[in-house]
Order: sequence, then structure tokens, then C-alpha cells
Amino acid sequence: MLVAGTSLACMRGGLPIFRDVNFTVTAGEALVLTGPNGSGKTTLLRVIGGLLRPSEGGVTLEGAGPDAVLAEEAHYLAHLDPLKPSLTVAENLTFWTKFMGGAGAADEALAAVRLERLAQLPAGYLSAGQRRRLSLARLLAVRRPIWLLDEPTAALDAAGQVILADIMRQHLASGGLIIAATHGPLGLEDAKTLEMGDTRSAAGEGASPSAQTRGHAPSPDFSLRSKSTSPRKRGEVEASSLSRSLGAILARDLKVAWRVGGGALMGVLFFLAVVTLVPFALGPDLGLLRRVGPAILWIGALLASLLALDRLLAVDQEDGSLDLIVTASAPLELVVAIKAIAHWLTTGVPLVIAAPLFGVMLNIEPAAIGAVTTTLLVGTPALTFIGLIGAALSVALRRGGILLPILVLPLTVPVLIFGVAAANAARGGPVGFGTPLTILCALTLMSLVVGPFAAAATLRHME
Repeated sequence: MLVAGTSLACMRGGLPIFRDVNFTVTAGEALVLTGPNGSGKTTLLRVIGGLLRPSEGGVTLEGAGPDAVLAEEAHYLAHLDPLKPSLTVAENLTFWTKFMGGAGAADEALAAVRLERLAQLPAGYLSAGQRRRLSLARLLAVRRPIWLLDEPTAALDAAGQVILADIMRQHLASGGLIIAATHGPLGLEDAKTLEMGDTRSAAGEGASPSAQTRGHAPSPDFSLRSKSTSPRKRGEVEASSLSRSLGAILARDLKVAWRVGGGALMGVLFFLAVVTLVPFALGPDLGLLRRVGPAILWIGALLASLLALDRLLAVDQEDGSLDLIVTASAPLELVVAIKAIAHWLTTGVPLVIAAPLFGVMLNIEPAAIGAVTTTLLVGTPALTFIGLIGAALSVALRRGGILLPILVLPLTVPVLIFGVAAANAARGGPVGFGTPLTILCALTLMSLVVGPFAAAATLRHME
């Protein structure tokens, strides 16, 4: 296996970060990126991992099979540790093992980094060094031939640095390769060195003869793993891996929402506040309240659904999980769709359940209450998947939740119109209930298709 960069250059914000960078790393070799702060070490790692596009040059992968993608063959260990504080140490590692298609045992990986006694402790209680060790355990639980390590010794004590050096040597001895950015020693005596800011090639510079010889050692665990597999069997394995990945992210998001709490309750309380305040503005006219009740319920549900949308993807961006999700082998469109479904189950469904009670408070007829509840059940997924596009844009533009309502509210107007129209049609009128409900179903189906693709395209072009 070989990873090579040729004439690489990258610009950020219109400014050049580095240019004319060349390197070659083969199986069993390590390349250490050094240089002052701001010289582009992290940027180069993100270019190699597929998270950034170079302005010039390219990165090639050889010896990993015709369908291999470098990002899917690599582990990226960034400054941030992609951990959820509400999940335990074991749950965090198990999630990444399932999501990334690993076959390793989580308990063995935890034992290797000396965290086995903390397996049931929530990750929020870990120290910075323990969080780093847990991130290192992911490298062991999910076996990949290429390791991209950004300041791997950060926050590690002396014992942790010894553990890191040991697992790196074991990885190199098994035929893997490492590209690491660091300001200090890593304990890899035979590693090549690439000084960022220096345009000389690193293809052989700093490598001892023994390191070059080891670079030609075979690595059957990595480059030959699919050669004897039939296309049909390989397809079955990929389908099974995909289902595990999607199931893992659905279970994780539901578990995090349940343990953190507040999201569903906050939405229902805001829904209640809207339903309670509007009648004070309309006055004591029960007939008027009955007529506008469906519209009040829909507006309340729409505004309540916006409350938690800004956290749909932002939480994963803040802890570094989004980088791993974007470069995973699972299709990004399906992953963000599953995240939107989990969000709707934890925020949209409670609004639907609360709607009948709030309808009684607004003096709506029983038939109309059932119609409103049905339209909310059909229409709130559309609000979530439209909001998914806004959530992706707000993450990509780094504007937080301020931009989200401005982007989402205009797109939700058709859903609001036909949702209220269907509810009013149930009370009688020239148009039957089925016509606007059918259009509402069509809008929801359209959002289910367009939302994930638009969100995935936005995240792929995010820097």
C-alpha cells in the first residue's frame, strides 16, 4: 500500500497555506509533519483525509484494491475527540465500531489503552487525557491501514504517550502506515520527516534503510481482504455493514436525546405557550377561536419544531464527529436522513401527541381535532427534513442558529398552507379533506427526497 501527494497546494480564505508539497509513504512507514503553528500541518492531514480539496496537485492511494477510497481506508484523529458526554465510555466506542464497520472487540481496545475499568462511566466525566485515550481506542477497535494523526500526544501523560508509541509501532509492524502532525517526539525512530514550509520532497527524506525495507513488507490484512470474495458475497457484506452503520447512528441519537432530555419537553412547552397566548390576543369569542384553532396549532407546531433544529448537526460538528461521518463509507444522504428521523421521533412526535389536548383548549370540534392531528403526523416530517437543509447550511456557513429560521421559514409556507387547509376541510367546505391532505403527503415525500441530498451536498462542500 502506498499514499503519495504530488505538488499539493491549499488556500484557505484566499490565503495560501502551503504549496508544492510532495511525499510518499508506503506500508510499514511513518511520515511525521513538523513545523511552526500555522504552517499547514492540520490542513495537509485534512486534504489527505478527503475533508478539504487541494487547490493544486492531488493525493493518490495504491495497493488497496480498485474500489478503495483513501478516506474510507484511513482513521483521522483530530484535535477534537468525537465523544458524546451522555454516553458511557463503552457506548461511545461501540458506536464508532459499528458505524465504521469494525469487527474488533471494544473491551479489548479499552484494555489496550487502560480504560477498561471506566467502561461504564459517562464520557463527560473523563479527563482530557482519558478522552484522548478513548479516541485512540477507536483506532484499535476499527482496523484501517492508514492513520492520520493530528497532535496525537495532546493531553496524554507519560504513560499515555508510551501506550501511543506502542500501538503505533504495532500498527507499522502489521503493514499499516502513519502520517502524523506533531510538535514533539512520537517515539518512532525510523519515521520520515516533512518540514511544513519547506517545499522539498519527503519521499525518502529522513527514512533509514531499515524503514525503507519495511515499507515493502506485505500487508494481506489490508490490501488483500476482498480479492477472494465474490461480488455477490461482497454485496451482502456491504449491505450488512450499511444497516449496522445506520442502525448505530439512529440508536445513538435516540439514546443521547433521551439521556440529555429537554428537547421534547421544551418543544411541547413552547407549543403550549403559543396555544395559550394567542387566545388572549383574539378575545373571548369561542366561535372565532374554533375557526382559527387549526391554524394556531399548526403555527405553534411549526415554531416549536424550529427550536431544536439548530442542534441537529451542530452538536456533531462541535465535537468532531461530523468529520468522521462525512468521510465514512455509509452514504452521507442516508446518514443525515437517519439523523433527521431520530430528530423527528424525539421532537416532532411529542408535538403530534400533545395536539389533541391543545385542540380541546382551543374549543375545536372532535372531528377537526382528529384532522389536525393527522395533518401534523403527516406534515411534521416535512418540517424536519426542510429544517435539515437549513441545519446543514448553518453548519457550513458557521452562523449557528441565527441563520436557520431565516432559511427554513419561507420553505415551510406550503406545508403550513396545506396542513391548515386539510384541517379546515374536515369541518366542511367546497374542498374535501383528501385533496389538501394528498398534497401535504406529496410535499412530505418531496422533502424526504430533496432534504437529505441537499444537506449531504452542503456538508461535502463544507470547509
